[in-house]
Amino acid sequence: MRTAASTRVRQAGVVLVASLSVLAATGCQAVNQQATQMSYDASDGVSASAGDVQARNLFVAAAAEGSPARLGGAFFNDADRESTVSLRGASGTQVQVKVPASGEYYLQQEPAVNIGEVDQRPGSMVELTMTESVSGTSTTVRVPVVDGTLSEYRTLVPGTPSPTGTASATPTATSSETASHG
Repeated sequence: MRTAASTRVRQAGVVLVASLSVLAATGCQAVNQQATQMSYDASDGVSASAGDVQARNLFVAAAAEGSPARLGGAFFNDADRESTVSLRGASGTQVQVKVPASGEYYLQQEPAVNIGEVDQRPGSMVELTMTESVSGTSTTVRVPVVDGTLSEYRTLVPGTPSPTGTASATPTATSSETASHG
């Protein structure tokens, strides 16, 4: 025969087990950071900041060690006034890029921002010193060297010829297609 007290104890036990099950199933969030909350560079380049200017997807495109190099990526200016970003590589070559107030500058646009010869082979990292003119803030950033192996970088590598001709949407027959249609 069951008493009211034993029924209450049994109900309390069921509630306790259910509560612990819920905690166990969601407890991972308590000790592990959510992956969607972590900041990371989603492309081949790297990010850096100096003053009010942020660099995103920064990389160097070069055919080989000792060859001319071009800078890729973008600069974003959060300030309400124009800023000049100076970049200096290991070879001592320094370039400057003007970033408009509350604007951006994409390094893949023309004219190319060439930074002299690269002292590392593609696949390596090179150090660049980035200085923002308004605040005078400077930072050193290690950026990857990419070559024209991937098509998205091919036209950025100095000395690589640009593709010529136009794409055609009209298919043309090849000798094997003509022979099979007899």
